[in-house]
Amino acid sequence: MGMTFSGNRQAPPGSMRDAELIETEIILPKPKRFVRQALAMPDGHKIDWYYIDTPASVMVIPVTVNGNLVLVKQYRHNLKCDTLELPAGTLDKDEEPEQAAIRELGEETGYILPPGVSLRPLGSFYSLPSETNRYTHYFLAEPVTYASPPAGDTVIEKYFDMSVIEIPLSEAFEAIGSTINGIETIGALMLARKHLDDR
Repeated sequence: MGMTFSGNRQAPPGSMRDAELIETEIILPKPKRFVRQALAMPDGHKIDWYYIDTPASVMVIPVTVNGNLVLVKQYRHNLKCDTLELPAGTLDKDEEPEQAAIRELGEETGYILPPGVSLRPLGSFYSLPSETNRYTHYFLAEPVTYASPPAGDTVIEKYFDMSVIEIPLSEAFEAIGSTINGIETIGALMLARKHLDDR
C-alpha cells in the first residue's frame, strides 16, 4: 500500500532542490565546519541555510563475552551533564570505516577484538539530517576484551571526564530514555538488537 496525502495544498512553484546558490560562507573552518549558504528560492524568496559540514563517522556497539555492553560516560558541555554513549568518532583522512571503528574502540574504551574476530557492519546512516551532513557507519564488535586503559585522543577528549562502564545488555535496553538518551546510541542499540540473540 502506497502513502497517501490529504488536504488541498497545492505544490509550491519549485522547492529547495531548485534553489539558486548565491553565496557560501564558512563561519568556522574547524574543528567542525559551520557553513552558511544564501539561497534564492524559485519564487524569489531568499533564505540563509546553516549546517555543520563534518567528515564521516563511526559508532561501535562493543559487547563482551559475558554479554555486557561497553559504554563511555562523558561530560557534554552543551548539555551541562554526563551522558552514556557508545564509542564513536570521525574518520581520519583516507581511513576506512572499519579501521576507524577499531581505533575509536581502543582509544575510548581500551577494549579490543581478539585475533580472528571481525567487526559486523550494521549499516550507514545520516545523523540529524536537518543540521548536518554527517554520515555514520555502525559496527557490532563482539566479543571484545579489555586490553589497557583507554588512551583517548590527543585533541580534546582529555577534558571530557571520560570513564568506561560495563553493563548487562538487558539493563542497557531498559536504560533507554533514562540514563541512555542520545538518539545515535539508541539507534545503534536498535540496529544491533537483532544480532544479539534477544539477550
